[in-house]
Amino acid sequence: MSAQTLTQIHPTNGTTPPTPAPEPPRPPRRRRRALAGGIVAVAVVAALVAAGTVDDPGTVPGDEPATATATAPVSRHTLAQQEELDGTLGYTGTYAVVNQRQGTLTGTPGEGSVVDRGQVLYEVDGQPVYLMVGGRPAWRPLDETVDDGPDVRQLEENLVALGHANDQNLTVDDDFTEATTAAVKRWQDATGAEEDGVVELGEIVFLPSALRVTDHPVALGTQAPPDTSVLAGTSSERTVTVDLDARRQVLVATGDAVEVELPDGTRTPGTIASVGIVASAPEDDDGSGSGDGSGGVGSDPTVEVVVTLADPGASGALDQAPVEVVVGRNRVENVLAVPVNALLALAEGGYAVEVDEAGSRRLLAVELGLFADGMVEVSGDGLTEGMSVVVPV
Repeated sequence: MSAQTLTQIHPTNGTTPPTPAPEPPRPPRRRRRALAGGIVAVAVVAALVAAGTVDDPGTVPGDEPATATATAPVSRHTLAQQEELDGTLGYTGTYAVVNQRQGTLTGTPGEGSVVDRGQVLYEVDGQPVYLMVGGRPAWRPLDETVDDGPDVRQLEENLVALGHANDQNLTVDDDFTEATTAAVKRWQDATGAEEDGVVELGEIVFLPSALRVTDHPVALGTQAPPDTSVLAGTSSERTVTVDLDARRQVLVATGDAVEVELPDGTRTPGTIASVGIVASAPEDDDGSGSGDGSGGVGSDPTVEVVVTLADPGASGALDQAPVEVVVGRNRVENVLAVPVNALLALAEGGYAVEVDEAGSRRLLAVELGLFADGMVEVSGDGLTEGMSVVVPV
């Protein structure tokens, strides 16, 4: 509808009578109808409530003769529609620590402990096993006799990270050289081990990151032969995981900024780190995928969405705690907006607001944009920032 300026309309013939002088003793009256059922105050709100766009402001009684009113300014806003998704606060990664030594398990860190690069991960027969960071598991002893390989590079990267070598005295590559041997001996000296320049199989464990211990599959004092999982854990990186209905995948994209509402009600910023591309069906109580097409609660396929936190410390120490991930659907900036309940729906179609100019009131046609937070984006000929529009109270 093209924007036009409307004045008060005669209830029968649509002509425009002269505007009567205001009556000071009487407060302004906001009528529900003004054109044989033509102008319906705030009818748009009911439609928006039915669509789930805004909260229900309450029922307007039929043919109510008058409504107490106030005014609100036409002002500039940034409006953003938001949606809350159920998430779980936890940690990334699931790791199993596999022992490669023969003997008795004599030491493990406590549940919830974080073991970082270069620290003791566990003990077998009183001998420490150290954590080093890398994605490829150890599978052989390492010394100057071994063939070149990525496990050598991983070892050298860790020796540099731990301060036992630098780019001046060690070239980080796949080749185990005399310089590598010297760096290994410096590491062995720091840990109190025999300085032989050899890293025996089982002396170190490579994991993708520091380990946060969650379980002890083997009890202390029992035999832990090679290939036995002696610890389980995760990384120490805080994340939120959302099992998102696959049909709603369009709501999110990798790199989107979000907010995470924590269990205590505070919000902290985050970023969507990944969005799954393979949908999976949830499991039934018997552990099988539902896949029955029943459409019941929890039966729809989901994709995993992972959110990283800008300030991991803000989330505290809770694990597997429920949180809400607040994502934005649409956003407009620096637009004119009015409260939703300032809108009037016109019988002939379109919407208007009632402008108050020093007590004199007239209708002004408007075009609607985005609805958010009880406000609506409006535009139209003659609409300017700072105007006062009538709202019910």
